[in-house]
Amino acid sequence: MDISFAPLSTGSFAWPDTALQQHPFYAQTLARFGTDSIAAQFSVAGQPVGHAQIFRRRLGPIPVAWVPRGPVWTPDTSPELRRESLKRLPRAARWRALWAHIPDSGTAPGLCVAPGPLMAELDLTRDSTTRRAAQHGKWRNRLCRAESADLHINLRRLKLAQDAPLLMREIAQRRARRYCGLPARFTENWPRDQTLIATAHVRPDSPVIAFMLFLLHAPTASYHIGWSGPEGRALNAHTLLLWRACEHLAALGFARLDLGLCDPSRTPGLARFKSGSGAHIRRIGATTLSAHLI
Repeated sequence: MDISFAPLSTGSFAWPDTALQQHPFYAQTLARFGTDSIAAQFSVAGQPVGHAQIFRRRLGPIPVAWVPRGPVWTPDTSPELRRESLKRLPRAARWRALWAHIPDSGTAPGLCVAPGPLMAELDLTRDSTTRRAAQHGKWRNRLCRAESADLHINLRRLKLAQDAPLLMREIAQRRARRYCGLPARFTENWPRDQTLIATAHVRPDSPVIAFMLFLLHAPTASYHIGWSGPEGRALNAHTLLLWRACEHLAALGFARLDLGLCDPSRTPGLARFKSGSGAHIRRIGATTLSAHLI
């Protein structure tokens, strides 16, 4: 096993199972906040078998190397080789740092500080009939009611000047419901041509009653933020928005839509919405810390 490092501009690429945090767009966006990143490539006999984006930052006096949702491996890379690679990574990097790992699968070496969370993922490679059949009956019934309401759905790229009021509604919603998310500046700095905003209207010329924003990092897309007013909730607008966005993304060739955390204990309603959509619920790796300070 060989481990090499390269700057983001020359060492980053996206494999089919790449999560948002391991895509070059994510590193490029964080770079605008001053976060340094570097790409690690794992290879055997000259053939790449894995890739990881490592983000370097400081927590007070402590340098931290953060590896979220990585590395990304080729399907035939054995669990044993993956574990051995992660053990060797800090020493191969030759940085004095506290390493924080949140692997997309398996376990990373070090002290476990948080269990692996559940993630919701929608497979977009299946046809529409199969994806609709995978939905929970109640979810599908809400979708049918939203379709019969004849809502107007608009799918397009994010236009920051035009959509700023919608983004502010989501920020106000966070404060009211006391949940956290990526800062507004992250949304503003994500490549605009790699976004999809879905808005729902009672009529084509009427105000937005609900919206969802997705970040694109082909061949995967990720749900980012959303908002719904009382009328949107009454008409099940988010159910229709998610379905139409999936249809659109599937037609463009996207293989998966990541819906993010699925936490039945803290947000049971949201967890039911995500699992009811037909998403596969998968537990990723635990968060571990390991020190390499000498």
